[in-house]
Amino acid sequence: MNFTLANTWGLWALLGLPAVIAIHFLQRRNRRVPATTLFLLQQMKRESRTGSRFERLRTSIPFWLQLLMVLLLTWLLVQPRWLKHDAVQRIVIVMDTSASMQAFRVPAVKAVDDVLGLLEGPLARAELTLLSSDAEAPSLYHGTLAGELRQALNLWEPLLGVHDFTPALRVARGLVGQQGVVVLVTDHPLPVPPLFGAQVVSVGQETDNVGWAGVTVEEKDGQWVWHALVKNYSRTAQERRWRAQAGAAESPWKPVKLGPGETQTLSGPFPAGEIQQIALHLSDDALALDNDLPLVRPQPKVLSLCPLEGKVPLLAELFSRYAHLRMVAVPGESDLVAAVMTSSFALPEQRHGCFFQAPADETAPYLKGSIVAEPHALVEGLNWQGLLVRESKAMPRQSQDRVLLWQGERPLIVLRMMPAGGRQLICQFDLETSNARKLPAFAVLLHRFLEELRTDKLAPEAANFDVRQHLVVAHRQDAEASPLKLGEQEIPLAQARLLRAPARPGHFTVRQGETLLLTAAAHFADTREADLTQAKPFNELDKIKAVQIETLHEADPNWRLWLLILLLLLLASWWFTNSRREMKEVSRA
Repeated sequence: MNFTLANTWGLWALLGLPAVIAIHFLQRRNRRVPATTLFLLQQMKRESRTGSRFERLRTSIPFWLQLLMVLLLTWLLVQPRWLKHDAVQRIVIVMDTSASMQAFRVPAVKAVDDVLGLLEGPLARAELTLLSSDAEAPSLYHGTLAGELRQALNLWEPLLGVHDFTPALRVARGLVGQQGVVVLVTDHPLPVPPLFGAQVVSVGQETDNVGWAGVTVEEKDGQWVWHALVKNYSRTAQERRWRAQAGAAESPWKPVKLGPGETQTLSGPFPAGEIQQIALHLSDDALALDNDLPLVRPQPKVLSLCPLEGKVPLLAELFSRYAHLRMVAVPGESDLVAAVMTSSFALPEQRHGCFFQAPADETAPYLKGSIVAEPHALVEGLNWQGLLVRESKAMPRQSQDRVLLWQGERPLIVLRMMPAGGRQLICQFDLETSNARKLPAFAVLLHRFLEELRTDKLAPEAANFDVRQHLVVAHRQDAEASPLKLGEQEIPLAQARLLRAPARPGHFTVRQGETLLLTAAAHFADTREADLTQAKPFNELDKIKAVQIETLHEADPNWRLWLLILLLLLLASWWFTNSRREMKEVSRA
C-alpha cells in the first residue's frame, strides 16, 4: 500500500470523540416550583432533582467544532506517510555463518521471511541482497525478487567458528548506502550494538547439546590408540549413545551419561590390518556437526639421515632420539646428512644437512660475551644463556648465511640456504667439549629443523585435522606439475598455499595427478560454537519498519495548515461558547 501511519499510538486520540459526545449528552434538569410571586424565583437556589443525567443530544456549533478538532488532532498525532513515487527499498540480509546456526536453520529461514514481509507493495522497487558473515565468501543473492532470495538460502552454509561480523556489515552498508536497511540474522543477542547501523534478529534458543570435543591418537607398543573427549554443554544431565565404525563393521551402540558441563574420555584401538580409517558416532541431537568424529591412523613422513665422516657414533646417538627418523648408510639414499667438519670436509651443495665444528682444544677457554638470538622461527622463544662453547676458529660467512645465534661478535649457529636447494644448519662449536646436548634449547632447535625438512619432503602422509584447518602439503611446483585435488575439487598450484581442510567432518585426500600426497580426516571440535546455552531470541523488526517508513515515505506536506486550522477551530469553539453564555445572561436580565 502507498499509505501508512508512522505513529499508530496516536489513534488513542480518537477516544476524544465519545468523550465530547458524552459531555454534550449531560444536561441538568431543573425542578419546577409553583409560586404566586415572580420575584421569589430569583431567591430560590436552582437544584437538580436527580443530578446530571443523559438526555437527548443537543447539537450545536461548538459540538461539531470540537469533534472536528479531535479528528484533526488524531491526524497530526498518527503522522501519516505516503510512499514516494521514486521509492527504492534497499535491504541487505547478513546471515551468521557460525556453526552453531546449524541448530537454528529453520527459525533463521523464518526470520528472513519476516524481514521480507516488511517490504512495501508493488509501487516500491526493491533491491535485495543476501550475504553471509564470512567476508571472504561471495554474495548469495542480489536482485529484486523476494522469492529468489528465499531460494538462495539453500546456499547458506553456517560452518565457521567464532568470527567478527564487522567486515561483512561494512560491505552490507556500502551496498545499501546510508538510507538502506542492514539486517543481521544470528542466534544470540550481541553484547554491544553492531556497527554500521545494522538491526539484529536473533533466532536462537537455549538448547541441550552433547558432542565430541577433541581427540588424540598415540602409538603404544606398536598399537595405535585413540582418546576422544565427549562433552555435555547443557545445564542438565544428558544421556547419549555412541559407537565406532571401521569400514563396513560397526560396534554396537553404547550408552554414555554426562552431568551438567561434564567431559568424559572414551578410548579404543585402531583395528588391526589394512584399515586405517575409523569414525566415531554419537546419537543425534540439535547440532549434528559434532556428532561425527572421523579419524585416520597417523602416518608421518619418515626422514632418513646418513652420518658422514667424523664422529659417526656420536651423531647417530644424537639423532636417534627423534621420532620418525631412520639411519641409513648410503648418503644418496638419505634425506639429509650429518657430519663433524674436519679441515678437509666440504659442505655438499645439493643436500640438506646438519654440521658441527671439528673437536676443539680442551684447554681452550670458553667464549665470553652475551648470547643473542636473531628473530627466526627456529630459535624463537628458546633460552640459550646456559650454552658453554670453547674458542675455536669460525667458518667464513657467505652471502646466503643467516646467523641464528651470536655470542658477542662470533656466530654460533648459522642457517645456510645453498643455491642448489640444500638447507644446512651449521653449528660452529664442538659437540663433545660444549654442553649443547644437555640444553633443551638445542634439542628443540634440531626438532624444528627436522620438522621443516619433513614438511618439505615429497612423500605421502596421513594425519587428523580440525575442520577448515590450514594444510601444508609438499607438492611438485615445476612447469609440468599437475594441480592439486582436494577430494574432487581441483586446486590450482597458485592457490596451494591457501589449502584448507573441508568445512564438514569427514575423510578426505589430497592428490597431485595420480600421486597420493595426503590421507586425512577433518573433525569438528569448536567448543565455543557447540555451546548453545547462550542462544536467546531477540529481534528489532519494529526498528526495521520504522527505518523503512522514514526512508520510503514522505510526511504530510500540509501538516502546518492542519495545525493552523486546529487552532482556529479552538478559537471558534471558545468564541461560540462565550457568545451563547452572554446571550443567556442578557436574556435573563
